[in-house]
Amino acid sequence: MGLLIVFPLAGRIKGDLINEGVLNTRALLVALTGYALLVLVILGVQFLPGVKSFLSQVVIKFEFPEMKTSLGFTTPAGTGRKISVFSHTGTLLFYVSVFAFLVYRKAGWYSPGAVRRILDGTLRRVLSSSVSILSMVTMAVIMEHAGMTDTIARGLAGGVSFIFPLVAPWIGALGAFMTGSNTNSNVVFGALQLRTAELLGYSSAIILAGQTAGAALASILAPTKVVVGASTAGMAGREGEVMRKLLGYTGLLILLISLFTMGSIWLQR
Repeated sequence: MGLLIVFPLAGRIKGDLINEGVLNTRALLVALTGYALLVLVILGVQFLPGVKSFLSQVVIKFEFPEMKTSLGFTTPAGTGRKISVFSHTGTLLFYVSVFAFLVYRKAGWYSPGAVRRILDGTLRRVLSSSVSILSMVTMAVIMEHAGMTDTIARGLAGGVSFIFPLVAPWIGALGAFMTGSNTNSNVVFGALQLRTAELLGYSSAIILAGQTAGAALASILAPTKVVVGASTAGMAGREGEVMRKLLGYTGLLILLISLFTMGSIWLQR
């Protein structure tokens, strides 16, 4: 939809894709190649018979012993998350990156030394976010295995009870505001929402949909994103004004998600 809306306005843009008012179709197609390859690879692995099973033959897994806390919470022994080496999402993105690089180099878009520059730039950009995501995941796993998530879920289930579907999107929104992203909110609160839904007998899928939808909406209010957006738009120092303007619209949208979540739960029951 974004492409359909913006494409008619492309004639007003001056740059590599527009030359004297004429769209450079070849440059546009080359630029979109990376996205097209991403769609083709993901769909191919998921839906072509035999492809996913072939790539999923090599699996990394670890066996973990039973763990019992001093308060009596027990995590049974079992296998941890299985990592399929060649069909993992990260590996698929690597395939796409290699294919896109070959296309762009063939098109003459990369000069000598491009691989080194790309790797250096990528490492610098992802280092800080990788540390924060690793910390979030570590915290979430420790909370789940130590029984903290279960204890909080029981308190939440007893405290909000039947109105929990209304609350779930706001919990996701709070997580996104604190951590700066939808992903981190789901890491921190996803297991809590799931356990609370199970205790109350609600649909886990609907509650988790409310969690991630609320987080996605509220992530635009996260201070880290507002600072970046304001500085990019030349509004540095006006972050408070931006957040106040966004608060009403975002709050209304999260409220609608809350009502949709509650309505979906009622319809299902």
